[in-house]
Amino acid sequence: MTTIKAIIFRDVKNENESSKPAIEIRLAVLGMMGYFLFMAAGELWNRDDQMLVITVPCLLLYGAVFLLTYYERVMLAAYGLNLLTIFWIIICVYYFGWDLGVQQYLFLLILIDFFLPYWCLGAKLFYAGMVCLFRVLLFFYCQVSAPRIVVSEGIASYYHVVNTVSIYITICMYGCLISSNFLVIEKKLIETNKKLLRQAGTDPLTQLMNRMRMLEYASEQMARAGSQGMCVAIGDIDHFKHFNDTYGHECGDAVLKTLSELFQQAMQPYGAVARWGGEEFLFLFKGCDENEAYQSLLKLREEIQNAQIVYNGRHLQVTMTFGLSKIDLSKPLDESIREADKLLYEGKAKGRDQVVW
Repeated sequence: MTTIKAIIFRDVKNENESSKPAIEIRLAVLGMMGYFLFMAAGELWNRDDQMLVITVPCLLLYGAVFLLTYYERVMLAAYGLNLLTIFWIIICVYYFGWDLGVQQYLFLLILIDFFLPYWCLGAKLFYAGMVCLFRVLLFFYCQVSAPRIVVSEGIASYYHVVNTVSIYITICMYGCLISSNFLVIEKKLIETNKKLLRQAGTDPLTQLMNRMRMLEYASEQMARAGSQGMCVAIGDIDHFKHFNDTYGHECGDAVLKTLSELFQQAMQPYGAVARWGGEEFLFLFKGCDENEAYQSLLKLREEIQNAQIVYNGRHLQVTMTFGLSKIDLSKPLDESIREADKLLYEGKAKGRDQVVW
């Protein structure tokens, strides 16, 4: 089974051509070859070799069409598949009449051609119309012309069963191929959309949420909060301008990145953190009262003081000031954020490096 799958799904040699048309043609051709193998087996079993003059050459010709898909002749194989199928249908209907049901394969041709990329939609619709007209003409031809060869009732029934099963299997194979392609495409689209959403809501420097995403996240959490407490804090890096002015903006970026990693670890049990702007960060605590949030910020403040931030061989001492406010779920979030911001500036006025609530 693995070997057969590898043969069917083998890539084409031309790197500028997609392998999907070749795979679609191979599946269709294998379905036809399987059909003719069953027909030949049935004819031999019934010792009725009248149709072997059709089945054996067709089997060989479909094999040639199959091989064309490996030699950068995929489009030629598509034409060969259509012409060969129409040809043997004409021969079968002419000699054996309408009752064998071979004309049903015309519908399969339409399905196959609609999923090949070689013709525009208008050409495909025109071809489908011609195939439909051709089938109608075959039907009326059989109404006025008797079959040249009359097959036994047993072989006719066998033909009908094989026709039905062969067409069913081929359609199922196409359905599996097409649906798997759609699933792959859909999965890629979903992953791409998720990636774009993450990028749109992520600060590129610190990889934290940006202001827009944090406001969305906070609104979601407030809607789910129920009776649970929520708090918000604004933190600002003390004397951040000093790092930029003294050592350059790359030093300031290094401080922001290092602290952001620290914030993410510290906030995992409590909620989320976002870069609010410049050297300011917003901390959202869910399921916490003010005292719990205050204790966690005190611990974070100590971790910031003890953080090993090294830039160009220099050990940088960094501190932060925080303003903490309880969120009133009955009021807009902006009011709680303004209250936290007000408390932050009180902390700055009192000497920085502290948590005010």
